[in-house]
Amino acid sequence: MTWRMQSNKIVILLVVLLALTFLIKAVAPAHSVKALKNSDLRLEGVLVYHRYSDYGAWNGQLWMIELSTGRIAHINRDWKGMISPINAHFSADGESMVFMGSAAGLLENDWDVFVSHWNGKNWAEPINLTGPNGKRDEDPKFSLDGSKIVYKEDGVLTTMLADGRDKTYLTPGEPESSIPYFLPNGRDIIFERHDKIMIYKNGKVSELWNDPVLRAYYPIGVDEKKYLYTQVQANHHDRLMWGYYDGSESKPLSFNSTQWDTSDPFPYKDGSRYIFYVSGDFSVHEGGYNLMIADIVRNRVASMGIINAQANSDLEELGPAWSAKGKFPIQ
Repeated sequence: MTWRMQSNKIVILLVVLLALTFLIKAVAPAHSVKALKNSDLRLEGVLVYHRYSDYGAWNGQLWMIELSTGRIAHINRDWKGMISPINAHFSADGESMVFMGSAAGLLENDWDVFVSHWNGKNWAEPINLTGPNGKRDEDPKFSLDGSKIVYKEDGVLTTMLADGRDKTYLTPGEPESSIPYFLPNGRDIIFERHDKIMIYKNGKVSELWNDPVLRAYYPIGVDEKKYLYTQVQANHHDRLMWGYYDGSESKPLSFNSTQWDTSDPFPYKDGSRYIFYVSGDFSVHEGGYNLMIADIVRNRVASMGIINAQANSDLEELGPAWSAKGKFPIQ
């Protein structure tokens, strides 16, 4: 009788151990990526990003991290004339930021493109460059020299000077164009259209990446040869890819996972060592999507919480953009 009881306990223990093993495998990433430590980092410049509860909640807030010190700042805290700034991008000199949001006090919120200039101490009250005009003005980005801005207006790829003058509509009458980004030459533009990565070059649009099954979005130009983008895997989780302008086969980054989304990439400097990104990694306990950094040389990743514990929150952190010369508020 005693032997049977002990035997039953052993069987139960084995079943529990097998169940735990299965659970661990189920939640573990499908790759071997080590944790990145703060002591490994020697970063410069600033990183701007936004957080909100939901895209349509109109409660976006801009935040910035000074990477050398770990200081964090709530950029739009004192702004009065606009709400929900998201998807910010720096000019080359770090003196201006462009982003999308809505003018405050409207009966119906309206996505417009805004710019804020550094006033020597803080980021000044934003200027609305496109409205209110009843159109969806979204996804603005500066050219490399800061002289132009590209964005989408009701799905049409549009450029303008940095002060909002000389709007030029590049793709009128064509299918919707989204999330545009200037290439380093300041002329060519990569963007997303119908889940494909496209390029506007010499006045014509052509495909850079297309797949009959998979989808892609959020292209970010890195240099003259390659770009980063987000690809939706067959299991519906996002992953980050290197794309190539010469048509070479795209390559996944090593820290992708089949268990959660990895998206919104932005390179630190030339992207040869560090990549900022957004992740649904459930080992990061702040909740939702969180701001991350990857060392692609050493195959290590970490939450930006290792630089400042307030970098992530229980809201969604998205849209990181780095600048070597970006100005950090004087507090």
